[in-house]
Amino acid sequence: MVKRSLIILLLVACSAAVFSQSKREWMAYGDASFKIEDYKSAISHYLKVLDLGTSVDLVYPYTPKPYIKPRKVSKDSLAAIEKDTLRVISAVSPMEQYVTHQLADAYRLNHDYKNAEIWFKKSVENKPVDYPYERFWYGDALMKNRKYPAALIEFDKVMTEAEKKDSTYFKLAQTKIAGCYLATDTTNTRKDLYIKELDSAFNSGTSTFAVNYYGDASTVQFTSGRNTNKVLDPKKDAAKAKYTADIYTLKKTNDGWSQLKKVDGPADSEMNDGAGFLTLDKSNYYFTRWSTTNKTECGIYLSKLFNNKWAPAERLNDNVNLQGYKSMQPALSPDGSILYFSSNRPGGFGKMDLWYVNIDEEGRPTGKPINMGKLFNTAEDEVTPFFHYYTSTLYFSSNGLPGFGGLDVFKSSFNSDSLWSMPKNMGAPVNSSKDDSYFVMERSQRSGYVTSDRSECIDCEGACYKVYSLEKEPNVYDLVGTVYNAENNQVISNALLTFKDIRGNKETFYLITDSLGGYSTPVEEGWELYIKAQKNKFFGDAGNISTMGLTESQHFVKDFFLSPIPAGDIVIPGIEYDYDKATLRPASMKILDDLVDFLNLNNNLSVEISSHTDARGSDVYNLKLSQERAKSVVTYLIEKGIKADRLLAQGYGETKLLVPNAETEEDHQKNRRTAFRPIKEGAIQAK
Repeated sequence: MVKRSLIILLLVACSAAVFSQSKREWMAYGDASFKIEDYKSAISHYLKVLDLGTSVDLVYPYTPKPYIKPRKVSKDSLAAIEKDTLRVISAVSPMEQYVTHQLADAYRLNHDYKNAEIWFKKSVENKPVDYPYERFWYGDALMKNRKYPAALIEFDKVMTEAEKKDSTYFKLAQTKIAGCYLATDTTNTRKDLYIKELDSAFNSGTSTFAVNYYGDASTVQFTSGRNTNKVLDPKKDAAKAKYTADIYTLKKTNDGWSQLKKVDGPADSEMNDGAGFLTLDKSNYYFTRWSTTNKTECGIYLSKLFNNKWAPAERLNDNVNLQGYKSMQPALSPDGSILYFSSNRPGGFGKMDLWYVNIDEEGRPTGKPINMGKLFNTAEDEVTPFFHYYTSTLYFSSNGLPGFGGLDVFKSSFNSDSLWSMPKNMGAPVNSSKDDSYFVMERSQRSGYVTSDRSECIDCEGACYKVYSLEKEPNVYDLVGTVYNAENNQVISNALLTFKDIRGNKETFYLITDSLGGYSTPVEEGWELYIKAQKNKFFGDAGNISTMGLTESQHFVKDFFLSPIPAGDIVIPGIEYDYDKATLRPASMKILDDLVDFLNLNNNLSVEISSHTDARGSDVYNLKLSQERAKSVVTYLIEKGIKADRLLAQGYGETKLLVPNAETEEDHQKNRRTAFRPIKEGAIQAK
């Protein structure tokens, strides 16, 4: 009996040792797969650590990586295993806490947010000391699954827990809360935009992304994982082809999209090639190339066209591609002088940042790259820049600004003051709770494309990138306003408004204010209008509006304030002459340019230009000098286009002193003045 008991104990000990050894092996396999970002395999191995077998023999399509092929089981079996795993775990050992955390993170990084939500919830319940902010990622998974009210609760708890302990997670949770409110606000759903998943001409294979124009709006390029992609050894690696990335083009005809082919030239390699950009003159082609095995080998390449043939691709210098860091997704400014790109190189604000660098005439970067600053970049990722030429607007994606869940598309316009506007979330339906990126739009802003993983992908056994077409209704603009008396703010009816296209492309048109002093008019896209309001017995008022470069419909309000014409002289301050001369100084000419603008605005007025002297000197001399000075002003105004019959030069010498018996230089200066006064008011006419 004793001998029999010893044998049984020995067998149990051996079984336990083998069992323990097996867990350590699967843990090592899981950690190794996780390290190289093969999250599908990592999930399979970590499940085995929990005494469960499963099989996931697929890698994420648009970032191909080596993997350890596990034992295969059906999808139904995998779902049952995962469900049973949650039920089986009871005693929460440090190993189980670690594996639960790793599983949750692997699902998150593999874009499987349904399972990420399940496992992060379990990890939160485990209360792991080593992972204090599992709740943040649980909220993040809820958010990506469009469970915004539940996500708000979790992020609020994160803020409470992190307020005095971790400013980073406090700020991240704060941003996520803002995003939840943004996503649930129905006013952030655009009524003028329509999104449609493209058909198999685009969305074939394991993944498709990064649509961009290729020379013209009817030809597009995109990146895709397909069986036809190039691999190092076609015989040996044929099965891996669909997990690599190549660039394709399609042409749009009356019958739809056709003529699918790979991009010509050296942008077709056994590496991953994607996110291409063809310059306007079609002479330079920029694209991203990344390794199939080393995640840090990711850079921007350039191929140049010589004699209708593409030269071998060259990796851009370290002004763009810094060794050991990723640079990707090139985009150029309209004149081709600036290259925008995304990189995690040192000097940024966090992970991937937006950068730009000057480009020389040969298309190569020159000078150090410049980070686009905290207006754009956050501690998270900013990627896929696209510069819309005709509106001077930069589109990009970020998951560090308040958004709907994952990466969201934002836009920022470059204005005439050489300043970027605050990035604005593009709203739904462009953005979803998942990752939305690679936004592009053609010149008229009526159509474009966006890449998203918002829909399930059967081929990928999860979610993967697909491309969507975007159709946008034309922008609508209108202008309203009121004309007021500037002295008492009473409305002025029957005032004439003149609308002139500054570029001269449109006919000038006119409106009359109604009984309440109001006016309204539709305004067309691409207009720069100069508007002036006039009424007899009042000085006119003017202003400008522009619909150039606008990316959304807009309601303009422009009011005008007319000042009653006063009696007497209106002094023109700052008019100076050389001593004992009537010659205008350059500073005086600049001041008179404002008078030219005034007379053009009030083109129904005739004015007297008067010049005055102080009391020093003889009466005859002063009268002659003042007349010559008044005449020099009139001559200058005529040279600037004011009609001579609207101007009268009159010198008064010392006959109209403002300060009689002046003693100080200041008082003498008041007497030495140039002024004007309206002497005739013609009818205001539409002309």
